Amino acid sequence: MKLTLDPTCEPIRVLPEHTKTYMAFRSDILKPAHEDAHLRHIFRFYIARALFNQGAERVYILPSVRLNDHTFIVDVLAQTGDKFIVGLCEPGSVTPETEQRLEWLKEAENAETVIVHSQFGDPGSLPTHFEAQLASKKFRLLAVVPPPFDDAYEYDIWMFELTFRDLFGGE
Repeated sequence: MKLTLDPTCEPIRVLPEHTKTYMAFRSDILKPAHEDAHLRHIFRFYIARALFNQGAERVYILPSVRLNDHTFIVDVLAQTGDKFIVGLCEPGSVTPETEQRLEWLKEAENAETVIVHSQFGDPGSLPTHFEAQLASKKFRLLAVVPPPFDDAYEYDIWMFELTFRDLFGGE
């Protein structure tokens, strides 16, 4: 089965200049209004930036995709030729909805998936239920430390300070 973009929906395309800072990203790629906290959108930003750094040709935020009889939205989608990298972002623990998407995505011949969740959350049944996909690197599970606050303006400053402290601190 092949994953495709849903042709009935126009996806939000990210450009490399959107990924310079979170504020640049957020000013052009709006955080969905129903998301109170920024963390899921911050994770989208970092996945999009990493995908561009890995050479992705096109990156989309919140695109609708099709796989077999299923149409669903993913947080991030990178496309290079007919190959895709799907990014699923969880600001806390991995949810049953994400596990359902993974159940469908494990059948995608032309896609790999990255799942990012908070280090303070729980990976759910992913390590056991999707053991084969994790072992083959079809799925990659990343637990990351979220920022200690939810201020979008302060977030880039926090990352900037941590980067330079480590760079010049000799750690």
